[in-house]
Amino acid sequence: MTAALVEGARAPLSERGRRTRERLVVAARQVFEERGFDATRMSDIAQAAGVSHGTVYTWFPTKEDVLHGAVDSVTEEMYEVLSTPDAKDPIERIALANARYLEVHRQTARLMEVVAQAAVNDESFRAVLTDLRHTHVDRVAKTIRKLQADGLAVPTLDPRISAAALCAMVEGFARHWLSTEGRASDDAADRQQLAADAPVIVTLTELWARALGLIEPGGS
Repeated sequence: MTAALVEGARAPLSERGRRTRERLVVAARQVFEERGFDATRMSDIAQAAGVSHGTVYTWFPTKEDVLHGAVDSVTEEMYEVLSTPDAKDPIERIALANARYLEVHRQTARLMEVVAQAAVNDESFRAVLTDLRHTHVDRVAKTIRKLQADGLAVPTLDPRISAAALCAMVEGFARHWLSTEGRASDDAADRQQLAADAPVIVTLTELWARALGLIEPGGS
């Protein structure tokens, strides 16, 4: 359990308190994403949330605790995207998973950059990043084992090594794509971006399918 959750648990569980904490988390995420971890001050978060300096410390004793609170607010969504989509066709499942990953990556990219900054000097944030990557690899490896058991994927592939390689490809590609061709989440651009993602998803899915042997060389 993070320090942020511990502190949140100590505060009165009133509706007003819940709203205050949520307002602080939303404001903190905005400030962190705009300024980065090192440049953000607790007073900046208080000002953005429209509360007193002391109110911030009531809920989050340190800046690290506030960032953990912001990360906790999106963790459930991030883990959900790593779950196996409901689709009978394995290639369709891969396509849905890639689409989900790109969407959530776009929405959380700036926050994860802040976490990476904090992780340089804080083991707890390194653990956040490591846990996310391990969960991604574990779930993909499980899918590969199932495909092998069904006679669909190349049986000689090591599931975990294959999963790690494929996950690294998608994660690295997502960072590169957002920094060059795509953009981090912007409500006004989301619908246009989904259309632009279509060829990306098709290409990533074909790379996965060919790597696992779901598509024969020269096939489609």
